[in-house]
Amino acid sequence: MHRFSQYFLVILGFYGFFLLVRFYFSDDYTDWIESDQDDIDLKSVTMRADKMEIFNSWHQCFSENMMSITDAEEFWTNFVGISRKCDAQANVHQLGIVTLRNSDEMKQVLFPKIFNAGPHNFFTIGIGRDIRAEKQFRRKMLKLGNNVTYYGADPIPYINGELYSQIGTYFPLAIGGKSGISNARVMEKYGYIETSMIHIDIIYFFKEILNITTLLYFSHFQTIDNLWFDAEGEEFGNDFFDIFYQNGRFDQNKIDVCQINIEIHLTSDVPNRKREFMKFLKRIIQEKRYGVYFGDAYGHIRMFMFNYGSPYCVEKF
Repeated sequence: MHRFSQYFLVILGFYGFFLLVRFYFSDDYTDWIESDQDDIDLKSVTMRADKMEIFNSWHQCFSENMMSITDAEEFWTNFVGISRKCDAQANVHQLGIVTLRNSDEMKQVLFPKIFNAGPHNFFTIGIGRDIRAEKQFRRKMLKLGNNVTYYGADPIPYINGELYSQIGTYFPLAIGGKSGISNARVMEKYGYIETSMIHIDIIYFFKEILNITTLLYFSHFQTIDNLWFDAEGEEFGNDFFDIFYQNGRFDQNKIDVCQINIEIHLTSDVPNRKREFMKFLKRIIQEKRYGVYFGDAYGHIRMFMFNYGSPYCVEKF
């Protein structure tokens, strides 16, 4: 009987250890340890800074420091330092931008500043086997009483499909600037590989496959609240950035994007990609519609963009 009790205690101990390990790797544990940070982050909805004053201050700083640079290598190299300088000078933090953390990167978001903001959609293009930041966003939005509809696309179903299906609808697709076959750097089972892949035009994806519903009362534009675009390079194509330009393909198809987290990856043609990046950012500055904040670099460039040209976006966030 004594030996039976020992066996029972050993089994109970192993079972308790198993439960602790399972809890440690669960969403419940993550929610528990991040609850204090939620309280801090959600206070951002009370911030009522003058958005246009901050944007104009940032725009002046960025224009003065970057528009005169004509060398693409210099422009690429200086971007992060100037971005951080202008963010600080314009007091961009007063907008209430919140940083969410994936396992190896950070994403920025603005939470709705109006109560019961209505339907909210969220698009992840390039999942990369990591939805930690999306889950943080979902938890915080639920605490604000806002439901979010999630759509994720990644050409590699392995892990990505099961992972993203936990929060939304997964599409096994590669999304790019236009439909066709091009090289892509994708994360397969054992790491990144270079391969040829069929890409779906991003406009076709939004309008035909998803049939985005018009959400706003300000205009007849269809809206994307959050777009996270993390693709590895070639699939962007030289005309991808056109979607963000005035009278570009998003405008022509009446699509408004409020918040964008985007990564600009280098391709096999490094000098050309850097020229395209300089051309893109200079036009963004000239058109004075998007603010470009939180520049970061780790081999490639990351940044957060907000659309000041949309009454819907400015009112909601």
